[in-house]
Amino acid sequence: MAISSEQFLVPEGTYLLSHSVGCLPRAALAAQERFFELWQTRGGNAWDEWLAAVEGFGHSLAALLHGQPGEFCPQTNISSAVSKIVTSLPPRRGKETILISELDFPSVGFALEQAERLGYRIKRLPAEAGRFTADHWQQHLTGDVQMALVTHVLYGNSFCNPVAEIVQAAREREIFTVVDVAQSAGVVPIDLAAWGADFVVGSCIKWLCGGPGAGFLWANSAGIEQFRPLDVGWFSHENPFEFDIRQFRYAPDARRFWGGTPSVLPYMVARAGIDQIQAIGVESIQEHNRALTEQLVQFAQSRRWPLHTPAAPERRGGTVCIGFPDPQKVVAHLEAAQIWVDFRPSFGVRFSPHIYVSQADMTQTIRTLDKISK
Repeated sequence: MAISSEQFLVPEGTYLLSHSVGCLPRAALAAQERFFELWQTRGGNAWDEWLAAVEGFGHSLAALLHGQPGEFCPQTNISSAVSKIVTSLPPRRGKETILISELDFPSVGFALEQAERLGYRIKRLPAEAGRFTADHWQQHLTGDVQMALVTHVLYGNSFCNPVAEIVQAAREREIFTVVDVAQSAGVVPIDLAAWGADFVVGSCIKWLCGGPGAGFLWANSAGIEQFRPLDVGWFSHENPFEFDIRQFRYAPDARRFWGGTPSVLPYMVARAGIDQIQAIGVESIQEHNRALTEQLVQFAQSRRWPLHTPAAPERRGGTVCIGFPDPQKVVAHLEAAQIWVDFRPSFGVRFSPHIYVSQADMTQTIRTLDKISK
């Protein structure tokens, strides 16, 4: 089942780019109007309701991802969140390595490379045919690793890492863990409490349909006091309204990662998207997505086109990546038919059907691909 335009404003045609930007929920328009209404009518007195709205953003994330509201902290984006986490790590003798994978999103890698200035060494886990097994991760979770960043669903080929097993192995070796859920939140069910990672970072712009500028950091309440970020501001303070320049005390929860005067509008808009996804149900979204993506997988296999995405649905996120002899020609033909996809040289053409993509849309997509291939 596809959700009608009553819930989302979808570009004309078949929109298969939710791995990049999710479509605008109608409810987000009302949230935006409320922000400007408060600004217009109350000026500086709008802050009480504005801050309550940002707090509501955390509550909505907690309901969706099975965490506690106080464990969420708004962030501008994932790269910024990761940078704050790195500077918060307590020094531990002999642990000077940060482990990432060579298939993580480049921006995260760029941010982590700066940790070399703090004396860390970056180690990139090599992929095995675009995949990572739990055993492969465990071989590299060595005693010198201070922190491991694990991407739940890879942006390039939609491979889904076995996060629970990796986090458990890291915990047994006293390695801090950060999980990136940018490409999974909203299309793959997530239970943060069950994972038990130290941190989770995410963005609302993709499957959560929350727009740009609204990222988040989840910090496990167990042991939070050992993490002391360098990048702080008055909203990192235990009591932001104490106003004593000589007395900084870290907030006792994830708010210690917040910083200075916060943005408000992005989180009011994003909350509308999160609440809409929660109302539909991530399990329902995943079921719908799998029904459509499985048709793409079978069609690609029938044409012997390279499938860069795992064929098994439980091993992939919401995207299917297909290799074509002339991918740019394929994208041009699809866009001429108002079927919106994108292409990455290492991963092929990416197709990401969200809940607002119908069976009729997918039938038309496959028919168009069939015509191109003849």
